[in-house]
Amino acid sequence: MIEGMTDLSQLGVSRFRDVRVHDRFGTLLTLLVAAFMLNGFIEQRWARVVLVGIQIALLVVVYYSTRIDGVTRNRLLFPFILLLGVSIGSMLFYEGAGSDTILGAASIVSVLIYAAVLYLVVRRVMSERGVDLETILGALCIYFLLGLMFSTVFHALDVFSSTPIFGDPIARPDYSYFSFVTLTTLGYGDISPVSDLARRVAVIEAMCGQVFLATVIARMVSLYGAKDLAEQIEQAEQAGQAEQTEPEAP
Repeated sequence: MIEGMTDLSQLGVSRFRDVRVHDRFGTLLTLLVAAFMLNGFIEQRWARVVLVGIQIALLVVVYYSTRIDGVTRNRLLFPFILLLGVSIGSMLFYEGAGSDTILGAASIVSVLIYAAVLYLVVRRVMSERGVDLETILGALCIYFLLGLMFSTVFHALDVFSSTPIFGDPIARPDYSYFSFVTLTTLGYGDISPVSDLARRVAVIEAMCGQVFLATVIARMVSLYGAKDLAEQIEQAEQAGQAEQTEPEAP
């Protein structure tokens, strides 16, 4: 009886773990969209407080969404803690333009966290054998992560550059705007980099947007086609078996 209870408890724990590690890319995408929207109010302290909370939530959700192993988790622990400390510090001590260096440091650490999350999500999505709603949401997460990561790169470059990389100083919300305009290759031209380094980073981001379409989306289309073909073959086999098992008419 005790052994039976043990088996049931292990079964319950196993099912609980299966539920816990189920993909949560919908939640992750919601947090990324919220982070993008909050970047429009990043100069206000309440927005930075909420953004720090969203970044912490990103770390928690990505753990369950990507099923990372213990070794990878240990490698990412230090940059995650560093991000938390610098983000909280920038939120507490930022009082205006005089504290730009603190914000630049926060942007550098944010690049690390977005890059780590991006790596984990890409690895999870590309390892899928089929296409479902979670896979599509994961692909959208990759796109938003690219835009948010490069927006922090541009901000860090602008802070630590001797001259403004866009010719004139711009507001902090403009970095995320420029990043996503570049990622989608819209190229409005209302904000343009003038420094050589910033121009090359912008080209790299635009190329990442094209590579995303050529790799992630192409793989999802191929997996969807393979799944559809497999379903057709399975249906044909089932129909053939049904015909073979039908009794012959007397």
